[in-house]
Parts: sequence; C-alpha cells; structure tokens
Amino acid sequence: MTWFVVSIASTIELLVSPQEEYPIYEDYYLFEAHSEVELQEKIKSTMQIIDSAGECTYQGSPAKQKCLGTRKVRSIYNPPPSDLDSSPPSDGTELSHSFFIASSLKDVEDFAQGKSVFLKCVDDSEE
Repeated sequence: MTWFVVSIASTIELLVSPQEEYPIYEDYYLFEAHSEVELQEKIKSTMQIIDSAGECTYQGSPAKQKCLGTRKVRSIYNPPPSDLDSSPPSDGTELSHSFFIASSLKDVEDFAQGKSVFLKCVDDSEE
C-alpha cells in the first residue's frame, strides 16, 4: 500500500464578466492506493466534489469554484526506521515541497515570515 500527497489547483470564476484577477487555490490531499488506477479514481472523485461545490462570492460578486486539475502527485516515504510503504505517514514524514525564486533577500525573509510577496514558482518538471 502506498500513500500519496496530491496537490489539486482550483480557481474562483465570476458568474458575470469581466474578471480582472483569478485567485488560485492549491489544496493538498492525502490518499492511500493499491494502484495507479485506484489513485486516479480517488483524485477524480475529489475533483468532482470541488467542481460541485456550488456558487460562492468573490470580492462581493456571485462566483463559482472551478477545479483546474492536479499540479503534483507525490509518493510519501516514511523516515527510518519505519517501513517505507506499509506504514501510514507518521511523525516527520515529508509530505510535499516547493521551489521558489525571489528577487531579493527581503522577499525571501518576508516569505519565511508568512508575508505576501511576489515569487516565481518553479515546478518539479522545470528544475
């Protein structure tokens, strides 16, 4: 049995145009699957739930959440001495990682403190 962390991206679309900005949400889901087929079925089911969430508001206007797709799928491996696959995720298990590029050390420090900054996100396939 293998455990996976799956990153699913979604956005909010206004029901009435124009829309000047599109928020992006990246949510992480933990799945346990025996096969790639089972994992894909679980991902698809979760994405359908996101798409069926119904109407909401964004900046005071009627809107809807729209699932954009899977951004990352990552196998989870437990730290030693735990079994890599048979044990569920435990204390100290790395779930995901991201790689960003900042234009200044101040932006790096602000990001580390949880402040909003502009960064370039470099996906695993681009490294």
